[in-house]
Order: sequence, then structure tokens, then C-alpha cells
Amino acid sequence: MVSTLITHEYLRTRTWLAVVFGVATLLTVVGTLMAYTPWGFIRVLGFILSFVAVAAFLFVVQLGLAFDYWRSSYSKTGYFTQSLPVKGSTIYGAKFLWGAIVTVVTLLWNVVLAVPVIFGGARAMGDGMTWAALMSNLRSAVGVAPLWTWIFLGFLFVTLSVGGIAQYYFAASLGSESRMNRLGIGGPIIVWFVLYLVMQVLLLVGIVAVPLGLGPGVDGHLAVMSVNYLETLMQNNNPDIMPLGFFPVLFIVSAVLIWRTVVSWNKKVSLA
Repeated sequence: MVSTLITHEYLRTRTWLAVVFGVATLLTVVGTLMAYTPWGFIRVLGFILSFVAVAAFLFVVQLGLAFDYWRSSYSKTGYFTQSLPVKGSTIYGAKFLWGAIVTVVTLLWNVVLAVPVIFGGARAMGDGMTWAALMSNLRSAVGVAPLWTWIFLGFLFVTLSVGGIAQYYFAASLGSESRMNRLGIGGPIIVWFVLYLVMQVLLLVGIVAVPLGLGPGVDGHLAVMSVNYLETLMQNNNPDIMPLGFFPVLFIVSAVLIWRTVVSWNKKVSLA
């Protein structure tokens, strides 16, 4: 049943997803070609165009998934979806799994698109970039930490990106329950905005509560080190160390949001 539901998710979203992927790719290619023109202003404009296309790619895809989730679950075709002889949590699980798959594919394609952006950026800044130089720079960057560190950070980044789907879908579901469904799409927007504010507070608490960060060690390699972020905040310092305390907060919050969305599907469905 889950595979059948995912197939329907694919059939319903494939057209607009293809458009978004195509536009992002086209803008990246056009921007890179502009960066290789002999005119300085056009070169910089081309780099900016390609950079924005890549930077906004995941956001646009996930925002589209969130709108499609709301429309197919609670708005236009919500009655059809909710009338399926399938448990609500199963429908949600299929939608979430499809959103996760699309997110991972988007991230992978983003990596591909980042390559011409790097070349275009180097050209726009008046410098050349060869494939050999790019590989050499990449090896140097990777060499500052063991391979397992980069694999672990990559896993965290992908997982947290998928967590963005959990936030969007939670907002769409909670904002469509009986007390807010009269607001239409305004309900999910309000819930997402409140969730965003709460998340900022929780992330700050997590960073302060877990005084650990990832930064350059004495030998120049990345290392986990102890940092008193509360003290640095009070002194208005900006240490060049990535805090690690927000990771557990995001994982816990994502788990709670998924659980609450399942409850909404199973017990609190309300269509406008």
C-alpha cells in the first residue's frame, strides 16, 4: 500500500518538480556561461544568478512539497485523500517518505550544480579554475579532518534537511485542524511562523546547554572542543567554531513534530 501511495505522490508532483529542477539547472548553466563572457559586470551578474539558483533550490522544492502536501491533504483534493480506506498515519508516512526522497535527490543535484557555480565564481573574480585545481582544493579541504568526520557531517546535513519536511508538514497539519481550518492556508502559515520563533529559542538553549563546537585544533585539523557559548554571547564575541548543541535539539524536535503530525492524521483530521 505504501508503494502505491508513493507512486501517486510521484505522479501528482512530477510535473512541477521537473519544472523546478529544469529552471534551476537552466539558470545555473546560463549564469555560468555569462561568467565566461569578457564583460566584468556580466560575469559578476552571471555568477550571482547561478549562485542564487543553487542556494534557493532546496528551499523552493521543499516549499512546493509543503504546499502540495497541504493542498492534497486538506484543501482541493483533501476529501479524496482523507476518504481513502487507509490509516491516516500510513498516508502521512508515504507523503513524508516521498518528501524525504525528493529532498535527498535535490541535495545530490545541488552538488552537481555547485560545480559550474564554482568555476563561474572563479571566472567572475578574474581568476581561472581548472578541474585539477578544483580537485586539489577539495582534497586539501577534506584533509583537515578524518573521512569519517565528513561522512558524519554529511549524514547530519541530509537528516536535518529532511527534518525541514517534518516542520512544513507539521505546520500544514496542525494549521488545518478544526480550530484553524477556517483560515485556509493562513492556518499553516501562522503555525509555521510560531514554530520558527520557538525553534530559534530552542536552538539557542541547545547551543548554550551543550558547550561543544567543531573548529580548527592546534594542528590545524578539525576537532571537537569545549566552548562557553553563554560567555561568548554575553561578551558579544563570535568564535570561529561551529556549535554542536543545535544538532540534538533539531533531532528531538523533528521526532516530536513527526509524532504530533501522526496524531493529527489519526485523530484530528478536519477538512474545511
